Amino acid sequence: MTQEPQQQRANLPQAIVRKYEPGDELTIGRIYYDAVHQLTCDHYTEEQRNAWATPIEGGDAWSEKWRRRCDRKQPWVAVVDGEVAGFIELDADGHIDCTYVSPKHAGKGHMSTIMARIFQEARRSNLFRLYAEVSITARPFFERHGFRVVRDNPHTVRGVPILNYIMECWL
Repeated sequence: MTQEPQQQRANLPQAIVRKYEPGDELTIGRIYYDAVHQLTCDHYTEEQRNAWATPIEGGDAWSEKWRRRCDRKQPWVAVVDGEVAGFIELDADGHIDCTYVSPKHAGKGHMSTIMARIFQEARRSNLFRLYAEVSITARPFFERHGFRVVRDNPHTVRGVPILNYIMECWL
């Protein structure tokens, strides 16, 4: 007899949610790239994925790019067994800019743990609404957390058309 998904999750290591710390940036950058290229294949073409998440640059440029972004955005991260498993960026106005999970940790509930913290922080900050541009792949996750589609959001990234959704959740 197989375990139900809920029971399987109960047996997984729990995520600790914390703010980004210097030193997390390379892992966060890698999670972004790997999530786009490995988890969205059912919804986006290779051309779209390459436009969305350009190939990883070698040397200090990649590290510096992600260090600057993380310093500015201060993402919330889920740490599982000592490694960053996923991250969500929450802007001061309620905009969720990035929500990405490592393929190794996808579907294990760690992103829901971060999202619960995002809701706590939003309420603590007296926000009334969260909103995001959400991929086709991430839409079910956001819907499970009470977001609804406001409209389709066809746009172009590096000359390549990509569809996502503007979604919001009133608190």
